Amino acid sequence: MKTNIKPLILITLISLLVCVIHAVLLYSTHNAYLYTSIAKSLLFLLVPVLYFSFTDKSELKKLFAVNKSKFKLPLVLAFAVLAFILIMFALLKGFIDGGMITAGLANMGISGKNFAFVFIYIIFINAFLEEFFFRGFVFSTLRDKGNKAYAWLYSSALFALYHVSILDGMLSPLFFALIIFALFVAGLIFNFLAQHSGNIFGSLIVHIGANIAINTIGVYYFFNA
Repeated sequence: MKTNIKPLILITLISLLVCVIHAVLLYSTHNAYLYTSIAKSLLFLLVPVLYFSFTDKSELKKLFAVNKSKFKLPLVLAFAVLAFILIMFALLKGFIDGGMITAGLANMGISGKNFAFVFIYIIFINAFLEEFFFRGFVFSTLRDKGNKAYAWLYSSALFALYHVSILDGMLSPLFFALIIFALFVAGLIFNFLAQHSGNIFGSLIVHIGANIAINTIGVYYFFNA
C-alpha cells in the first residue's frame, strides 16, 4: 500500500496538539482531577469523532466491530499482565519511594473524597479513552492509510510520552525512565492486539487488566501513606 502523506501529517499534528493541551492542563492551576478528566474526555473523544466525520465515518464504525472469536488472547493476556505488574511491584517495592507516589497523587487532585470515582474511572473510562484515541484514531488510521511502520512507532512513542506529565514527580529518574520505556513497549503490544482483534476491544481488555493492577498499587500507597 502506498504511503499517504496527508493523513500522516494531519493525524500527527492533531494528536500531538491534543496531548500537549492535556499536559498543559495537568501543569496548570486548574489541575483538579474532575476538570482534567472532563477535558481529557472531550479531547480524546470529540477530536477523533470530528476527524472521522470529515473524512470517512465507516472508519469509526470499524473500530467498534465486535469479533468474539478474537477475545481469547486479550483475556489471557489481561490476566497475565495484571499478575506480572503485581509480581514486579512486590519484588521492587523496596526500591520505590512511596512518598513521591502519594505526593504525586495529591498533586493530581486525588483524595479520599474522590478516590472511589478515580479508581473506577481509570479502569474503565480512562482505558477506553486512551484505546480509542491512541489505537483507534492514531494507530489504526495511520496504518490503514499505508503508513504502517510509522503507525506502529509513532502511536507507541506518543502513548509513552503522553504519560510523562502524568507520572512527573512520582518516581525517581531511573524508575521514571523504565516506566516510560515500558509504556512504549505496552503501546506496541496494544497495537498488536488492536490489529489482531480488528477493533479497539482487544487492546482495551488488556489495558483494563493493567489498570486494575496499577490501581491496586495506588490503593496500597494511598492507604498506607
